[in-house]
This record gives sequence, C-alpha cells and structure tokens, in this order.
Amino acid sequence: MTVKDILKLVCEFVGEKELFASLNAGEGSFTKREQEKLDTMVRCFNLVNEEIASDYLPYLTKEEVEAKGEILSYSSLSKKVVHIYEIKNRFGMNLKFKLFPDFVEVFGKAKSVVYSFLPQPLSLEDTVEAFSGLTARIFAYGVASEYLLIDGLDCEVWEERFKQSLFMLSRKMGEHTLPKRRWL
Repeated sequence: MTVKDILKLVCEFVGEKELFASLNAGEGSFTKREQEKLDTMVRCFNLVNEEIASDYLPYLTKEEVEAKGEILSYSSLSKKVVHIYEIKNRFGMNLKFKLFPDFVEVFGKAKSVVYSFLPQPLSLEDTVEAFSGLTARIFAYGVASEYLLIDGLDCEVWEERFKQSLFMLSRKMGEHTLPKRRWL
C-alpha cells in the first residue's frame, strides 16, 4: 500500500471527487488548488502515522549495538527513539537501564536493544509499512479526520472511527487464562 492509495480513500471519504479523479488518472499534473490539497493530505498522513506510532501501536525494532562503556546514545541507533523496552547482553540476559533525554545508562555491556521509533515522513509515492496489521482504511480514517479539522469542518465521525479501529486492533486477542481457584 502506498500513501497515494490511502489518499484516494481519503478523497472518497471527504468528497474530493476532482482530486480523486486526478489521482486515479495518474498523470502527475495537478492544478495549483489540487496540489495544495494533496500537500495538506500528505502532511496529515505523516501526522497520523506518527500519532499511531507514539500513542497507540508502537513500531518496534531490535538492533544490535556495540556499546562503549555504560552510556548508549540515542543518536547511535538507526531510528528516532520513542521508548526503550529492553536491553540485553551477549548472553541474552536482560540488563537494568535508566532512561535520560539523550542517552540510556546501561548497567552492564549492551549487545541488543528493543525500542519503539517514529516513522520517517513519507511522500505521495512512498510505500507504507503496515505495522501491527494496520490497513489503508484505518490510516484513511485518521487522515480524513485531520484534513477536515484543518478545514474547520465536522470531523468527529472520522475521528471516532479512527480511534475505534485502533482500539480493536490493539486489543488482546487469543486465549485469556485466569488464575486457578483456591479455597480460603
């Protein structure tokens, strides 16, 4: 799925029929007004993508590191860090760590780090990585909500659908086990 595919859905949701037709034509030449709307939608998409990654469904990655000493700088990691979940040594044992604004203090020698990150801003033709089962429809709900909010129109319906879809996606699936019964 590309950003363009998501924006086509957004155009259908918010009633931008001319922009939808121009996107489907694929000619790449838009009027000045259409280009402004398209740029706004792309900015809204990037906002929604960051919101999902930071607030709802963290985008996780595991990275091998070569820590020099007890300090692991965020700038030494390949992506922009939101939160660090675990740090392991070369034997696979969890290490204790303390978070600071620019670095992590690790109590031991770090070998791997699992952390959540913010996605890079995307443009119209870029491919969107579908983390955690995200679909084009969910992205389109969020983008439609942001786009209508910028235009000063009623966006509550799309915002509610967006949040409800994310809630359904983030809920725990599978078997739920309860503790065994005990007699007092």
